[in-house]
Amino acid sequence: MTATDLTDLLLDALGKRIDDPAAVALAQALGKKPFKTATPGNSVHLGSRKLGIEVGASMNLTSRAHFPPRKDGRTWVTWVSHAFVYPNYAGALPPGFDWSMDDAALSARFRRRVEGGLEEIRYALPPPRDGLRAKATLDEDDDRPLHLLLAVAEESDYATLYPGTDPAHCVEDAFFAAWCALNGVLRDDRLGADAIAALRERRTTPLAFLAGPLDGLFWENDVRPEHAAFCHAYSKRLMKPESAAALPDVQDVFGEANDWRKPGEAMTEDRWDNYERIAPRYAQRLEQWRRGEIRSMVDHPPPADAAG
Repeated sequence: MTATDLTDLLLDALGKRIDDPAAVALAQALGKKPFKTATPGNSVHLGSRKLGIEVGASMNLTSRAHFPPRKDGRTWVTWVSHAFVYPNYAGALPPGFDWSMDDAALSARFRRRVEGGLEEIRYALPPPRDGLRAKATLDEDDDRPLHLLLAVAEESDYATLYPGTDPAHCVEDAFFAAWCALNGVLRDDRLGADAIAALRERRTTPLAFLAGPLDGLFWENDVRPEHAAFCHAYSKRLMKPESAAALPDVQDVFGEANDWRKPGEAMTEDRWDNYERIAPRYAQRLEQWRRGEIRSMVDHPPPADAAG
């Protein structure tokens, strides 16, 4: 089995069920038994240090092709989700990338971002095929790539109504989704005119809007690209300062988020008067973002002179 064959197997397996022949063949090529089933909050991995690759599988992907999480009998349907490849990996690499490139060379060719809780320098590489993404992470001590991530193209999730959960726990998320729809944050082609009119005329509620026209998902591809970093940082409590984020704002306006309330405690209701209480805070945060007074903790552009 050649290294190029392994790359082909990997690209074929990514995004498929772990019991798919492509996933089984990849595990065999790694010299391993088939992938085990993942569980909520726990992914599984198969790797080979000799081959310089580690492959992961998950049952919960923020990919519309893989959502919602589902069970097959008593086990979760699990998908081959991502792989890290390392400098000793001898397989085919994305066009224009090689392990000898330094920060300047990588920055000149690929989009450079500072991302993640550790604020690592990462580069967006050409996706190897539709439905996948590729990113390289810089080893800042060595000024060379540390590893390459090949993965299912997931979206940042700002609000999600999971089947079988209490919709009332997503009321505040629905307020934010409705505000985005009413204030030009959503993509122009995401909703029909009737859905926007129903919101403007208050003929529906924010939660009904999230559950209906948005299909229970308010994710990255629903918003204009220029608003994605703001929505991610605000909804995920990843803003600097930390108080300028969704949960602290909800707690300040309503006392607590519904998802955090104790059983029997009164919840914030899905009503327009409650929406009007918090909508000015959303407008304030977006303006602060635009003025540079707040920013993402985990996804922000580097200074212009560092971009190469």
